[in-house]
Amino acid sequence: MRLRLNGQVAIVTGAGRGLGNAYARLLAERGAKVVVNNRVRPGHEGLKPVAEEAAEAIVAAGGDAVADTSDIGTKAGADAVVQAALAAYGRIDVVVNNAGVVQFHEFADYPDDEFDLMVDIHLRGTWRINRAAWPHLAEQGYGRIVNTVSRGAFFGDPRGAAYASCKGAILGMTRALAVEGGKVGIAVNAISPTAWTPLYASAPDVDPERQKVLERDFRAEQVAPVLLLLAHPACDFTGEIVAAAGRQVSRFFLGQTEGAQLSLEPTPEEVVERLPDVWDEAGYNPVGLVNPVQRAQKTPTAEVPPSARRS
Repeated sequence: MRLRLNGQVAIVTGAGRGLGNAYARLLAERGAKVVVNNRVRPGHEGLKPVAEEAAEAIVAAGGDAVADTSDIGTKAGADAVVQAALAAYGRIDVVVNNAGVVQFHEFADYPDDEFDLMVDIHLRGTWRINRAAWPHLAEQGYGRIVNTVSRGAFFGDPRGAAYASCKGAILGMTRALAVEGGKVGIAVNAISPTAWTPLYASAPDVDPERQKVLERDFRAEQVAPVLLLLAHPACDFTGEIVAAAGRQVSRFFLGQTEGAQLSLEPTPEEVVERLPDVWDEAGYNPVGLVNPVQRAQKTPTAEVPPSARRS
């Protein structure tokens, strides 16, 4: 089965360059009408907006796209992106939250203004785009939202505490929206991509040999097919985090050990004594999404979607 998105409308933020551009091109190639969003970066006001360049390239290749230069770091900008989709195409089916910035500082020296910018674009931008699009997706009873998280939220990145904090918060948002979206036909998942992009190139610790490997083996075009699945009606799961690094595709998930049952009057010493049981991964539980019945009961277990079951 060849995955197509004929007649569907997709918003891709941060689509002028890098991963977002690869996403937008593949979505358009597979039949989607794409709103290519990318703000005009400070200091580049005299240049042609990269969103316009990207949209024109898609049209030249036979696709359908319009450019949008709204700044999703503001509520007005996020609202404007959604309105641009409605004005151009009359509907929204797919939202891809890809826009991002990154700065690297030791935690003790992190400038407040750069932290605020990070939160505005990554976290508030994702929240605001989703909020603006949600009523339209819910009204039609269908939608696909793909947020962007990072392995930094799982592993911890040196000098990247602000970035990791935002991506960790987006992970929580993804899980919560997946629960609410299930009631109205909206699947909400997250992609954790690794690709050599202008954003990655700003990292301070990439040596020349590592850069050669990244340029060769970790291309944005290798991540885009994973994104397309998450944006497609064939995606039969929600609340998941799919990692795409070069040709390697995997799943990040939350797990909970069986742990230890303490006495009625536990002491700190008992907790220390039972730590081996707390850490024991035998019989661990992959954490699923909550529902109203389970909310006050035991941790829900993640289910394997039909598309991922082996025959």
